[in-house]
Amino acid sequence: MATATDPGAQPAGAEPVPARAETAAAPPGGPAVTWLGHATAVVELAGRRVLFDPLGRGRARRAGPVDAVLITHSHVDHLNRWTLKAIDRDTLLVVPRGARPIVADLGFREVREAEPGDHVDLGGVDVVAVETKHDNGRWRKGDAPVCTGYVVRADGLAVHHAGDVDFSDHSVFDELGKRFDLAATLLPIGGMLPVAYYRWRRTAMDRGVHIDPDCALDIYQRLGARALVPIHWGTVNLRLSGSQGPRKRLEVQAAAAGIAGVRILGHGEALPLGPNAGDRATPSG
Repeated sequence: MATATDPGAQPAGAEPVPARAETAAAPPGGPAVTWLGHATAVVELAGRRVLFDPLGRGRARRAGPVDAVLITHSHVDHLNRWTLKAIDRDTLLVVPRGARPIVADLGFREVREAEPGDHVDLGGVDVVAVETKHDNGRWRKGDAPVCTGYVVRADGLAVHHAGDVDFSDHSVFDELGKRFDLAATLLPIGGMLPVAYYRWRRTAMDRGVHIDPDCALDIYQRLGARALVPIHWGTVNLRLSGSQGPRKRLEVQAAAAGIAGVRILGHGEALPLGPNAGDRATPSG
């Protein structure tokens, strides 16, 4: 991770894990979600292209031209100054409320702050900031007030990007599922430690920092989205985390529970959106 003394540095120890596709984020001729690694993704709807949480200049370049960059929260693997310096300064940059000072000196022509309930109009595409559950702050808890997810919607399609999620009260996602008919949701399935650690902490404590694959499947069902695109895995080796463990756990648990619509992508791989993106998940119980 970048250090507190150099917030613009490249994340230390971030060694790319081999992926199935290292191509440019070129959607297949229509609405699509393209995963570029970690929480970095491109959503294209109605001819507009939105880049989420860019991490790594190579990924930012592979994203190609975008109409807006959306930042979910201020942790350095989501709001990465070193990466943002590689993005065209004429691109609209949307950050959570309170995070503007972190990017104020980067030279972007327009920076907007957003908090849940806010809308950003991209000319035919509506970006809605929505509730999520995650520790705020950049270097310590509480030094930035807001974390947010986003829903991007146009032409009858809607895509949700959650950023990071804690394994606390997930009822907020029940409300999002009632409010939006989601073609896809992008949910994190890995943290910085092995899956087993988060599974233990989820059962032993009331709160934690990162959800595990089991929690991601629960949230997916609460949202009722037609497809789940897992993010925050298989990209960097940090400390004791296993790069492929979250994916394997997700596949096993989804198969055991008969949950359809899980779409595991390689870096640079796109999921076309529409009727065949996935089967709408059904809330359990």
